[in-house]
Amino acid sequence: MGRQSTKVVELGEYRIPPGAHFFFSQYVMHRSDDYWDEPEAFRPERHTAEAKAERPRFVYFPFGGGRRQCIGEGFAWMEGVLSLATMAQKWRLEFVPRYPVVAQAKITLRPKFPMRMIPHLRG
Repeated sequence: MGRQSTKVVELGEYRIPPGAHFFFSQYVMHRSDDYWDEPEAFRPERHTAEAKAERPRFVYFPFGGGRRQCIGEGFAWMEGVLSLATMAQKWRLEFVPRYPVVAQAKITLRPKFPMRMIPHLRG
């Protein structure tokens, strides 16, 4: 993500002049061992309201932040939870390791190669 400063911004020991372009990486920040124990591990408890309240603002910002934060964040969380819950009630997915799992950072983080799954009906 990137921004252009409209005024002097002091960021730690750096002074960014008006009109300067600067960039920041969600991918890097979300995997920083400065803020996360075992940053590459999947830990759903990191995303509870209590955990969010304990960490500094903008350590985790998948939808951006500030005045330019994505207005669809609430909808995306609701849609994701409802979709996963609906599918998981009826199906169990088995991963088929045909390709290596490699993250590809673009506008959104996605797998570089297809991640094939075999759906199994739950009994």
